[in-house]
Amino acid sequence: MRVPLGANNYFRLCLDKDRLIQQQKERLTGSISTIEKQQEFLTKKRADVQGLMGYVEVYLDALKRKAESEIEQQRQRIQSEANRKADSTYRSGMNRIESDTIGRYTHITDSLTQVNFNREIPIDYTINSYTESYDSIMKIYRQITELQNRIDSISGKLEANKGFLESKLGSLNTPETNVNQLKGDFNLLQTIQKLELGLTYPKSTGLSNQNVPIKGFHVELQKGPIYLSVASGLTLNNVMLSTNEIQNKLNYNHNVFNNFDFQQILNNGWLTLIKTGYGTPEGTHAFIGFNYLTNTRFTNPSGSDPTEKKYDPAAAFELDLKVVPNFLRGSSFELVYGKTSRNRQLDSLSTKGVFESVFSYYQSHVLLTRYTQQISKLRSEFTLSYRRMDPYVNTTTYGMMQPNNQRIEMLTTHRVAKFMKVGLNYRFEESLRSIAGMNTIRLHVAGGSVSGSYTQYFNYSFFVNHVNHEIGKPYTSELQRGRNYLVGLSMNGNYEVGHSKASTSLSYNDYLLTDTARVGKFTQFGFVQTFLEKRYSLSASYDYFFQHTDSLKTGMSVFGLGGKYSFKKLKIGASLKFASDFNLLTSVGGTLEATWQVHRLLDVSFKAERFVLGNFYRSFYRSNYEQFPYLFTLQTRFKI
Repeated sequence: MRVPLGANNYFRLCLDKDRLIQQQKERLTGSISTIEKQQEFLTKKRADVQGLMGYVEVYLDALKRKAESEIEQQRQRIQSEANRKADSTYRSGMNRIESDTIGRYTHITDSLTQVNFNREIPIDYTINSYTESYDSIMKIYRQITELQNRIDSISGKLEANKGFLESKLGSLNTPETNVNQLKGDFNLLQTIQKLELGLTYPKSTGLSNQNVPIKGFHVELQKGPIYLSVASGLTLNNVMLSTNEIQNKLNYNHNVFNNFDFQQILNNGWLTLIKTGYGTPEGTHAFIGFNYLTNTRFTNPSGSDPTEKKYDPAAAFELDLKVVPNFLRGSSFELVYGKTSRNRQLDSLSTKGVFESVFSYYQSHVLLTRYTQQISKLRSEFTLSYRRMDPYVNTTTYGMMQPNNQRIEMLTTHRVAKFMKVGLNYRFEESLRSIAGMNTIRLHVAGGSVSGSYTQYFNYSFFVNHVNHEIGKPYTSELQRGRNYLVGLSMNGNYEVGHSKASTSLSYNDYLLTDTARVGKFTQFGFVQTFLEKRYSLSASYDYFFQHTDSLKTGMSVFGLGGKYSFKKLKIGASLKFASDFNLLTSVGGTLEATWQVHRLLDVSFKAERFVLGNFYRSFYRSNYEQFPYLFTLQTRFKI
């Protein structure tokens, strides 16, 4: 969830089936990855054990051969000695009569023979030593065999568990058949795709991927091929126009700026979004949508008294079509057409009402066409789109988009290697015509990105965009031309230090941006070092931001220290940050957080934060943040 900084007066209850399935997929994928690592470890250990078994078998065979050889040699010596003794006794018996002296020598000879024969006794000790060594090593061999059998048993269980998890993962990846969903009784839990109460971010249009923050409810239902999405709530009075017209978008349009103006809640509007039709959002579908806003985000509509509580409602409908053909694998065709009510900010002359301007020839049409093609053999995806917004389109029901504008955009992504993904983009954008009080813009944006990961130890991303712009100011023939760029780099490395796991993250961003008011150069450098033990983790960070806008130069350094510790069912964490700028203005902040595992399926967490007014956005809008630079969050998470 995108947490709205500083917006403390909200609650959020969310049931998101897609998010739940994604979490289950990530959990299953992580478990499978863990099993594969364990299998890899066991495979190495099994190879070591097999090598040791081979060595022991060779040694046992050598002992056996030595023992057998020694026994054979002893048998031969005993047999030879026995034969010699028998022969000597025979000769002694025959010659005893002839000479007493010879008899005496014969006795001596018998004594020597007895002594020589007794010398065979140590040979028995040698055989016994071989036998004892053989038996001892055989016990070790049996233990090694048991260890190998245990490894094989564990490997078998791991393989069975892996197969079970892969089958579950496969079932999550297999979409349910629409025909089968139409059969049987109505199952509400299967039908609900998303249910959000409180702060929610529904998608307001098929024209873009942006979402609108409201405080209310959002529900998505999918019953077979029938889709329904309903959202309604109070718009937050914090969406501000961007000073960066070149980027043609809001900076942090999700609850970052002006988020302390909830006292002006009467000037906000109640937004209702309804979309329904046949199909699924990601697949082939035909949807029709309707948006209605009781009051636009502008507290002072054109021509009205700033003190007058005058409401300015807006409405829009759209037809959203998408085809994913079976005959052209990997392709999709999209067509979105819409019509809005008049835009009082740009057209103060028309007297048409809200619905009268919607269902008329009034110049408030919107159109988007998009073609996407995936080519699996090239591991690539190509997207070509065209979008047109009529001069007086009222985009407040969508969130915020530039009226009087047409855009051609081309995007490609390519998996060039296992560890590298390359993206290329080009966009041409221009104003349709001159309108009083509104700048005309023509720009070309071209760029690319490279990202990927090398094993589990290193990942990276890099992007660069070049912007060639031309801005025409109202009521003059003056044209402002310029070249801007945006460059960003981030790297993260994971490694081990002793028995601890560690990670190092680096980030660098450099922007040169131009709008109708100024030229600004913004540079950021960040460093984060983390050490992770089984029970605790420590982190240190440094972030530097430099801003050069015309004659203004300013910079800010932010230092941070933090740590977390895990008990059996409780995790606690704390961090401290200190910021200082060129003028020695300082800011101190930090966080306190705790997560309690109430049950295997239930976690409760609390977080308190004081903002550090250190980076660009919080420095640029410092006065807003200083009103109440705190965030308190209480979250309950149910796990399935």
